[in-house]
Amino acid sequence: MSATVNSTAANRCEGDEVRSRTLLRPAVLLLLREKESHGYELMGRLSELGVDVPPTTGGLYRSLRTMAEEGLVSSYWSTPDRGPARRVYAITEKGQLHLEQSMPPLATLLRTVRGVLNRYRSGA
Repeated sequence: MSATVNSTAANRCEGDEVRSRTLLRPAVLLLLREKESHGYELMGRLSELGVDVPPTTGGLYRSLRTMAEEGLVSSYWSTPDRGPARRVYAITEKGQLHLEQSMPPLATLLRTVRGVLNRYRSGA
């Protein structure tokens, strides 16, 4: 019996867990530090950054709602001259601190991933 996992769903689940726990929150906070944004705009900016967003916009909005409940982001309704009203998100002081505290563990993770990839590539 092969130990290889052929299930795309299993691989996606593991990747989603790492992405959502490790990258999504600091990436959103970083983007909001640069510029206040509404959810749909954040999805595009996250993609530009190379961060896969949750498969549905609902996933991103749930994350934003959780971050708002934790005081990491604030939001307000913007009513543009054209189009529907949009909830715009901004980073808070607590969010800024959380972002700063997120960077050292991400740097450690990056070093670890590089080490694993380099060892894999060398065939050791």
